[in-house]
Amino acid sequence: MGRPRLTRQGTAAIELAVAGVAFLAVLARLWAAQRALWNNGLDPLDPFAQPRTTADVPAGTADALLVTTLGAVLTLLWLWLVVRAGRWRGRPLTAVAIGIPVVAALALYAAPPTLSIDAYSYLAHGHLALTPGRNPYVDAAASVGSDPYGALLGAAGWAPVHPQSPYGPLWTLLERTAVALSGKDVGLGVRLVKLPALLGLLAAAALTWDLVGRLRPQHRLRAVLLLLGNPLALIEFAGDGHNDGLMIGLVVLALWACARRRPALAIVALALAVLVKASPLVLVLPLLTHLLQNRVPGRRSLAATAGAVVGSTALAALLVAPYWAGAATFRGLAASGTPGPSWSPSGLLFVLLGGVDRDGSPVPGSNAGGTAQLALGAVLAAGSIAACFTSRSVVGLLRSCAAVALLALLLLPVEWPWYAALPAAILPLVPDGAAVAATAVLVLGSRLVAPYGDAAAVGLVGHDTFRNEQALVGQTLPALAALALAGARAVALRVDAVRRPRADGAAGRPVP
Repeated sequence: MGRPRLTRQGTAAIELAVAGVAFLAVLARLWAAQRALWNNGLDPLDPFAQPRTTADVPAGTADALLVTTLGAVLTLLWLWLVVRAGRWRGRPLTAVAIGIPVVAALALYAAPPTLSIDAYSYLAHGHLALTPGRNPYVDAAASVGSDPYGALLGAAGWAPVHPQSPYGPLWTLLERTAVALSGKDVGLGVRLVKLPALLGLLAAAALTWDLVGRLRPQHRLRAVLLLLGNPLALIEFAGDGHNDGLMIGLVVLALWACARRRPALAIVALALAVLVKASPLVLVLPLLTHLLQNRVPGRRSLAATAGAVVGSTALAALLVAPYWAGAATFRGLAASGTPGPSWSPSGLLFVLLGGVDRDGSPVPGSNAGGTAQLALGAVLAAGSIAACFTSRSVVGLLRSCAAVALLALLLLPVEWPWYAALPAAILPLVPDGAAVAATAVLVLGSRLVAPYGDAAAVGLVGHDTFRNEQALVGQTLPALAALALAGARAVALRVDAVRRPRADGAAGRPVP
């Protein structure tokens, strides 16, 4: 008798097991390299030194290269899981396939941050919010460095370099709650302030499963793996706890509510997302246009929608009231939105407008930054308006929101690896080949520049290199490539739509 042959499901199970083990093993080694880079030169006696004077530069260089290399390898393993997702369909294999990134997310959540100090700056904001006479929107997060609490943050790897909070008042409430519950236990505070990002990521995955299951059920597993398993989401949200994780959860909830024809929920969800971070403002026009074009008839629906608008406005006023300081409330947001010279559209425009002199130094008194902001804002507004013309259907809304989010990423005045989160969360909602490729280039770009922040702290790269290469590799090139892929897909769909009625007419079938 010959050997029994493996069934198709059996070979798929073996392949999934190999891919899953490889993914988790590479992720574990990657985290170890990131942690080594984070701790390199961290001196308990002088935790705020920048760059760190006791850093081991050769070891840091090796760790930074390893982080970049393993980040690229992890991205390829994730793509393996996504591209082969059709093989994992079926209850046992689907559960295992989704379980792999869930296990990774929970493990990273339990670990301390390794690539960014933002979670500690969130705690600094919460400390300011709890301290009488201080205000996270008026007082810089860096001012906490002179407090006893700031010393505790510094011992964990924080650096007092951030300005006033650029975030919404809902996020400030969560920051304040994390500090109030954790007291002087910075480790507990970090876990509490990271929790919303983890929950937002998991909620976005669950909503993606349901939404894609209604639109393209054969691709729902691909969509979930495209979002939940990508290294950008796992490392930056579950691992480092960036509030973009909560923000994307609320944005996906708003889009899900549009698909389910629940306008009140869509409005509230998008408002909450903006109250976390201002980025989703770019989606307001296409989303509201879709809701108006597909409004649910009846007085009850109209009343619920009006109530959602009024309630969201009242909630925003209630949350911001304790911190309101007039125009000064937006200092942090203005600082984070001011462009400087870099290899990005905003940076190049800043230079062309005369923001720097011949030796690269900023020109005193120049209004190049403000002029660049207005020009970039006008381009982004035009893109949002154009998206309204293709947002009538649910799929049209999802595609238009993804395109607007990609345009916003391209035009951002500052780049950090997690800023690609918004388009990387919307693209999987229509998980065709173009969306997979576009998400892949965004994730790969974010992983290639992931260690730059820690590398700068250790003294491996200078400020100019940090600013220029990170903008080029992590923002400009990936956003342009993703926009080109999305545009090519839109043109192909349009051409196909034009040809199909002609072919039907030639065949004698009625033309719709």
